[in-house]
Amino acid sequence: MLLAIAVGSSNIRIGVFDGKKLAMRTSMRVDAQILPDEYAVKLQSALALFGCDPQKIDGAILCSVTPPLTGVMRQAVARLTRARLMIVGPGLKTGLQIRINDPAQLGADLAVCAVAALDRYEPPLIVASFGTAAALLALDQTGAVRGGAILPGLKISLEALTARTAQLPQIDLERPPKAAIGSNTVDAMTSGLIYGAACAADGMVCRMEKELGRPARLIATGSFAQIVAPHCAHPLEIEEDLIMEGLRLIYLRNARETKPL
Repeated sequence: MLLAIAVGSSNIRIGVFDGKKLAMRTSMRVDAQILPDEYAVKLQSALALFGCDPQKIDGAILCSVTPPLTGVMRQAVARLTRARLMIVGPGLKTGLQIRINDPAQLGADLAVCAVAALDRYEPPLIVASFGTAAALLALDQTGAVRGGAILPGLKISLEALTARTAQLPQIDLERPPKAAIGSNTVDAMTSGLIYGAACAADGMVCRMEKELGRPARLIATGSFAQIVAPHCAHPLEIEEDLIMEGLRLIYLRNARETKPL
């Protein structure tokens, strides 16, 4: 079995593959104060909750956009299993053509999502990751990464509103907007945040398609994809496990010996 871990800015996503099947998936909050042994216990508890035996894990792969936690998670995985851990970054083959000014600046999470998107869909593609930050990655008709755009995600936008204003409350982002024209403060904030995020994504898609020179298939992923994507004017394919599948594919491309996982 393969253990796949994606460390984001706010959450850590964990999955275990039995062959091509995602046998379990869960997540935990990012906490830079937790020690490796504490994360190892959390990982062990998560695996036990879903009936996964750490002794059956014979491969592991990690991608991280939170550098301080990369080493911590490496040690935590080493406490849990003797499986070889791959870390997405320089030296690991992804198969991507990255045509940006500095390929090293492409976020590991976006690279992983791009690998999975290209495996499932024909380019050109625009992969929209709705997480703590919202990022749109453009892949041209050859499948090459051309670049993208990064903007505040729902969580950042809400935190900025409530922290910088005296009377705006915290709201439930899981609650869909009733209308564009909110009749009270909560409805107005819900409309502005969720419809605003959808409109921003639609606007960026239009500009990116113009620069790509043709329409693109649109893929949505990330913690807030289910909240934002349904309100976009452009149809988006929601792929909740895109990053997990990308990690599996990258692991297979870099495994020294091809064997069932």
